[in-house]
Amino acid sequence: MKSIVRLSVLCALAASAVVAHSQSYPDKLIKIVVPFPTGGDLDPIGRALGDHFRTTWGQPYIVENRAGASAMIGTSHVAKSPADGHTLLICSPGPMTINPYLYPKVPYTVGKDIVPVSLVGTTPMVMVASKRMPVKNYAEFASYARANPEKIFYASAGAGNLTHLAAELFLSQAGLTATHTPFRGGQAAINDLLGGHVDFYFNPLPSARAYVTSQSDKVVPLAVTSLERSPYLPDVPTFNELGLKGFEVISWYGLCAPGGTPKDVIAKLSSETARALAGADLQKRLDTLGTTPRASTPEQFSEQIRREGAKWAAIIKDKNIKAD
Repeated sequence: MKSIVRLSVLCALAASAVVAHSQSYPDKLIKIVVPFPTGGDLDPIGRALGDHFRTTWGQPYIVENRAGASAMIGTSHVAKSPADGHTLLICSPGPMTINPYLYPKVPYTVGKDIVPVSLVGTTPMVMVASKRMPVKNYAEFASYARANPEKIFYASAGAGNLTHLAAELFLSQAGLTATHTPFRGGQAAINDLLGGHVDFYFNPLPSARAYVTSQSDKVVPLAVTSLERSPYLPDVPTFNELGLKGFEVISWYGLCAPGGTPKDVIAKLSSETARALAGADLQKRLDTLGTTPRASTPEQFSEQIRREGAKWAAIIKDKNIKAD
C-alpha cells in the first residue's frame, strides 16, 4: 500500500512539473536553427517567427545558421538539444522527407528525435526552360523532348535534392526522357540555366519568380507544380491543367522541435505560430518571399511528412537515386 501511495505521489508531482513547465515556457532565450547557409529563404522566416515570439512572450531569440550535410548538421543539432522548447528548427522537405530514404545513415529519426510543430508556409515549384530550346510553351516542349530525348538536359541543385526528385517525378508521369545534370546548389543550377547550358530546371517559386520576369529573354516558365495557379505567377499554367492530372509537388517551410518536448509546449508553440501566421506582419514577409502562409496542427504536419516521405521513397527506389 505504501508503494502505491508513493507511486501516486510521484506521478502527481511529475504531472505538476509538466504543467508548471508549460505555463512558464518560455523562460529564457529561444534559439531558432536554420540548417542552411546564411542568406537563404529560411532566414527571414526564422526571424519573423522569432520577432512574434519575442513580442508575445517577452523573451529574446537568435537565428543560428548550422549548414552542411544536406541540412543534416543543423537538424541533428536540434534533435540532440534539450527537449524544452528553447531550441527549434526551421524545417523543410529535404531533411524531413527525403534524407531518411536517400542516405544509408541519417543522424536522427523523424518523428522520434525531431518532431513537427506546425507548417509555416508553402510554395510550388516552377518548371523553367532555357530559351536555347525552340519552345514557347509546355506543349511545344513535350513535342520537342519526345523527338529529341538524347538532347535534353535538366539541372538540379544536387542528386536527391527536391529539385531533382520533382524532375524525375515529372519525367515519369509525362513519359519523357532527359539527362540529369546535378550542380552544387541552386544558384549554380540557375546560372547555367540562364547561360543556356542546360534545358530546364524545377525551381522553387520564391527563387524563380525574380529571374523569370527580369530575364525573360533567356528563360520561359512552362508550368507550376501546384494544383491551382499561383497568384505570384498567375499566367503560368499548372501541370494539372496541362494534362498531368493530379501532379503536385509543394515545397514548404515549417517549425520543428526536439523529440521529447512536452506536448503542452508543442501545443503552445503550434497555436502561437498559427496566431503569428494570421497576423499582417508575417503574411507580408511571406508574401515578399512568394510563399503562402499555412498553419497546421502537429498531427496534420506529421501526416503530411509521412505522406511525402512515402512518395519520395518510391521515386528514390524506382530510379535508384544516390546522394552525391
